[in-house]
Amino acid sequence: MKKFNSFVAIGLIALLATTACNTAQKAYRKGDYYKATIEAIARLRSKPDDSKAQTVLLNAYPMAQKTALREIENANVRDDLDKYDIMVYQYSRLNNIANQIYACPKAFELIPRPAEYQAEISEAKKKAAELLYNLGETALSYRTLEQSRIAYNHFNRANEYVYGYKDVFNKIEESLYYATLRVLVERPITAGKYQLSAEFFSNNLIAEMTRQSQHKFIRFYTIEEAQSLKMNNPHQFLIFDFTDYTIGNVRETIKTQELKRDSVVVGKVNVDGKSYNAYNTVYAKFTTNRREILSAGVLSVRIIDAPTNRILQHQNFVGEYVWYTEWSSYSGDERALSDKQKRMTQLQPQLPPPHQDLFIEFTKPIYSQALTFVRSAYRNY
Repeated sequence: MKKFNSFVAIGLIALLATTACNTAQKAYRKGDYYKATIEAIARLRSKPDDSKAQTVLLNAYPMAQKTALREIENANVRDDLDKYDIMVYQYSRLNNIANQIYACPKAFELIPRPAEYQAEISEAKKKAAELLYNLGETALSYRTLEQSRIAYNHFNRANEYVYGYKDVFNKIEESLYYATLRVLVERPITAGKYQLSAEFFSNNLIAEMTRQSQHKFIRFYTIEEAQSLKMNNPHQFLIFDFTDYTIGNVRETIKTQELKRDSVVVGKVNVDGKSYNAYNTVYAKFTTNRREILSAGVLSVRIIDAPTNRILQHQNFVGEYVWYTEWSSYSGDERALSDKQKRMTQLQPQLPPPHQDLFIEFTKPIYSQALTFVRSAYRNY
């Protein structure tokens, strides 16, 4: 079994090596000289004496160099931001080939001095960082949302080319500030005893809005945060206001049912000296009391453009909550009642929750509606 496994392993290695050589040859015939060079080196790493792989490497490597340098030369005369991406990419491929050759003894023997372009790639990255940094400063000077977002992307790309280029970290932070839509959120103000409940509602809503916002260019500020951070120039106001609400309206209903049950054992009778059950119909009046405490309200949500005070969007959301307690009583024969009705006669009327809790309950259906509205309103920013 061990011998069999050894044969299988050897066979797989041979198959992979043959595949690598075939891949290199195919890539060379298709004009993909970079891939042909890399695959040939991989073949020589496992089988240094492979003459076909040696031939491919010696033919493909010069062509890979020429192709990359031609791409670099053409990119250098272009007048767009992509030129440096192309140059850095091609220099990186040439340097990778050199590294692969140094890591393969046979390839290094065949090509003892592979060309490296460390200085050239470093220079290209510096030029790219400089260009992007300057473009970022120009865009940032407009201080508009759109241009500041362009500046933010330029500064980040400059930092990718040359980490920590000049004061790029400060520029990234500054451009992000001006690129961010700053929304000042105003909490609803209610009657004193409900204010804590209203704040509980709005705080949870703001926290969830912030958590769900995947947009790095939008930030919601509470008034306290804005004051603490000295943010006095919001782009928009997001105003929550309970324009109407009523808490604790009582509604009571009483429902009476006439109950009867046939064939109920009501006693015993003697017939010819024998005792038999006596059956009859029994009657009862069953009364159910239901006390409801109704709470409802309307939340107004407005999005206002801060510079012009113009209403951008406005919508009202309605919520309702009904708390209730039930208990029952009866008169007449208990045997006319079902087991469930008997249990209901043991219940007592319950005290309702505090009004502050009732306030929170009617806002629960409003919460999801308002959250969906805000998420939709800021989706395209």
